[in-house]
Amino acid sequence: MCHYQKGMKNEVAFVFSCPGAAEEAANKPAAGRTGTNLQQLLNILSQKYGDNIEWSREAITITNAWSPVEYRKLTGRTEATVREVLTEENLTRLEAELRAVEGLVITSGGRATLAVNALKSAGRIHNKVKVLHIRHLGLRALNQIKVDVNGEPIISVADQLAKDHSLSSPQAGRENTMRRLEVVADEIGQAFMETQARGGIRS
Repeated sequence: MCHYQKGMKNEVAFVFSCPGAAEEAANKPAAGRTGTNLQQLLNILSQKYGDNIEWSREAITITNAWSPVEYRKLTGRTEATVREVLTEENLTRLEAELRAVEGLVITSGGRATLAVNALKSAGRIHNKVKVLHIRHLGLRALNQIKVDVNGEPIISVADQLAKDHSLSSPQAGRENTMRRLEVVADEIGQAFMETQARGGIRS
């Protein structure tokens, strides 16, 4: 099922917008670049918060605000409309997929945030759940992060290459992405600690 993966544990869920070509090809949610960045994010979270919670891909639930596959070559668009995402049929499907989650629901992207907020405000997900909105894990959104966790500026790949000719573009790009994912991981980590403090996640 390329839009949904039930986690082995009920502590964390990630909700993305909808499956695309990469997810269709891999027959799993969060594939391609998003999947790579998600795995790196989970690795960082495991290092920093692994004593309290399992951040493996197998442990977390991964789903989407909209379950049908959307990409331009197939459907002429990359995501569903707001109206489609908020239909009762779609929200009921998403509610069922998130019902068991008791800790943190992390939304990535606008449609995901919209759908989960609709469920939360209607009392249709666990009352102890904390909803955290993060930017999309694609490079376009991540590249908007300009400062790392230490307050140091993240210099563009082009500027880095101009200063240091020994660097390769892929190497510099990977390092920048990792620094940006560390910022996202800190946002998630802080939300996780708040949720644990009020009893939403038991270590």
